Amino acid sequence: MKRHLICASLLLFSSLCSYAQQSDAPKQHSRIDVNRLRFGAFIAPNISWMKPTAATDDAKQYDVSNEGLKMGFTYGIMVDYFFADNYGLVSGLSVTSTGGKILAKARDQSAAANKVLKADFNYRLQYLNIPLALKLRTDEIYGFRFFGQAGITAAINIGKKADYTVNYYGSDTTKEAPPASDTKAKLTGSFGIIAPILFEMNLGIGVEKPVSDKLRFYAGLFFNNGFTPDATRPDLFDNGNLGYSGKFDDAKTRLNNFALRLGLFF
Repeated sequence: MKRHLICASLLLFSSLCSYAQQSDAPKQHSRIDVNRLRFGAFIAPNISWMKPTAATDDAKQYDVSNEGLKMGFTYGIMVDYFFADNYGLVSGLSVTSTGGKILAKARDQSAAANKVLKADFNYRLQYLNIPLALKLRTDEIYGFRFFGQAGITAAINIGKKADYTVNYYGSDTTKEAPPASDTKAKLTGSFGIIAPILFEMNLGIGVEKPVSDKLRFYAGLFFNNGFTPDATRPDLFDNGNLGYSGKFDDAKTRLNNFALRLGLFF
């Protein structure tokens, strides 16, 4: 009897040991390898502009043009995950101050009630950016790693203001009304006056350089090309709140920028 109990006990013990070894074994396919994750922070001055997709609006009532560049700024955090030595996925979270200058001018300047003759808008916009990109980098070359990346950014609008001057006719068509103008005015109106979410193609090239065992300097030049939807919808503006009469369109503008990123991975 004792012999059977001893054999049974040894069998149970060996089974438990085997189970424990299997439980303690690393599950390579069930979790992300945290050693391949890198976190960093960056700042990035940028130059942005708005580009109409056509020279006139769809109704052919307004000539529309880009009136110059605008300086802005981006700051945020970045995350890299390298699934192979030189190939990785990039994401993060950042806030961008951007905008552009758009001029819409009526092709027919004749008098009419509640008609916009010219609208000059300097947009001041803010976005919360969530990128997802593929990153390719070189092996170290004299202590440097060069990289290129491409992906898509979802930009969520968190601020919409503008400096503007609008020339228009009110109900009295014998003379133009005094121009309506303001600076840093909050834009209000129907949903979509400023696109709540923009999608941008994100392209970048740059370099990384170790500065200590844990810190790595990062610099890159990035182009962000907004491709959908329309960045602005002035036909939906609350024009009464902005102080003018009438509606106008701006030919489906797109928002673009170049940014110089400087940062550290740690």
